[in-house]
Amino acid sequence: MKIIQFRTDFSFAGRFMAMALMFLASCSSSGGSDDGPTPEVDQEAPTAPTGLTAENITQTTARLSWDAATDNVGVQNYAIYQDGVFLTSSGQFFYALDDLEPGTTYSYQVLAIDQAGNESPLSTVLELTTMGSITAELQYESGNIDTYLRNLIDNVPGSGQDGYTAPVDAQLDLWEAVVGHMLNDQISEAVAKSAELNYQITEFTDNTLSPNQVFYVLAEYDSAKTNYWGIYVFSATPESEDLILMAPHIKYDTNTGYEAAYSFRNNVAKALLLSSAHRCNSDTETECSGTTSACGSSGAYRISDLAHNTDSAFQRTTEVIATSLPSTVFVQLHGFGKGDNDPDVIMSNGTDQIPDTDYASLIRDALSKEDASLTFKIAHIDTDWSRLRGFTNTQGRFINSSPDPCGTSATETSGRFIHIEQARPKLRQDASGWAKMSNALGTVFK
Repeated sequence: MKIIQFRTDFSFAGRFMAMALMFLASCSSSGGSDDGPTPEVDQEAPTAPTGLTAENITQTTARLSWDAATDNVGVQNYAIYQDGVFLTSSGQFFYALDDLEPGTTYSYQVLAIDQAGNESPLSTVLELTTMGSITAELQYESGNIDTYLRNLIDNVPGSGQDGYTAPVDAQLDLWEAVVGHMLNDQISEAVAKSAELNYQITEFTDNTLSPNQVFYVLAEYDSAKTNYWGIYVFSATPESEDLILMAPHIKYDTNTGYEAAYSFRNNVAKALLLSSAHRCNSDTETECSGTTSACGSSGAYRISDLAHNTDSAFQRTTEVIATSLPSTVFVQLHGFGKGDNDPDVIMSNGTDQIPDTDYASLIRDALSKEDASLTFKIAHIDTDWSRLRGFTNTQGRFINSSPDPCGTSATETSGRFIHIEQARPKLRQDASGWAKMSNALGTVFK
């Protein structure tokens, strides 16, 4: 009897448990659990991107950009289509194209993708045509290199014309290769690569110098300028091997381009770096630190201001030369409007530190011999002086080993960068003033 009673109780308990489990399953399937309602799935697609444009178009590269799409939750990515075929994706509102064919028309569209994977409609079609191939041939000219360069300087576009375009990373890498070939006397290789960037190289023989001197001029293709990245000249057989002359504001700091070209020729310096657009040519602001009122009200530097922009051919050329030729010294010529209490010359090595070899003081002493009436301020000597010291100059920051040339001033000096601000009357005014600077540099660097 006890055994029968035990079995009866077990059977009842089993049936009870089974019924309970069925009840719970029923509650779960009918949404009666305590976990709350099932979350709604995002089924709303983003809007189509708008404003698709292309810039920096060369023979093989271009830069696409577009306006952000909108979404109820958030756009996560953009898909880019070339000629109707998926090309790549980007988490930004832009994409740098490379490996394009010269003289070829491409069509592009972009669509947005949200976090749930919903895709927007495709944007409107953008067609772009790459530039036709430039014949990659070395050009030849002769005469007076100073006269030749002055003609190039005279044709540089002015303020607000918005002709300058910032190079993309792939273009800067190619540019770096061009400069490397120039420094290694690999002219044929440099000619071939520079043509991809709309630049050509001219072998210029100055037959007005004795002995004749050969210079290689790297300048944009004259009949179809699109970039305005600068004019670069290299001596085949430099007499002042360690002297690099620079003038980044040739249309703003009056006559500094002429002065730099004059000094370059007379000293047969290693290289000359010139801007080829006004510092205020572009309306786009650089991200690099510092402000200026050069373009109107005080504000950030423009991308066309080559002394304050790390994403430039001017900066990359500086970096290649400074790294490849560690004994070189970069002398950058500027100009300023002299006030009643200002000196004639303000010099700096880009920091307030005293270098082992003080080229600023050496240039000051040489200039004083050319014109005893000149007055000076030198940042690392006259430490109470705080104006026009070039501490935000990105070339100086790099040469002085700043960890971030775009955003951080250098705290130590290599002594290899000299920033020279000049009042106009005694130095920048005309050839008699340029001769003073040229002779002083010759004294120091020969």
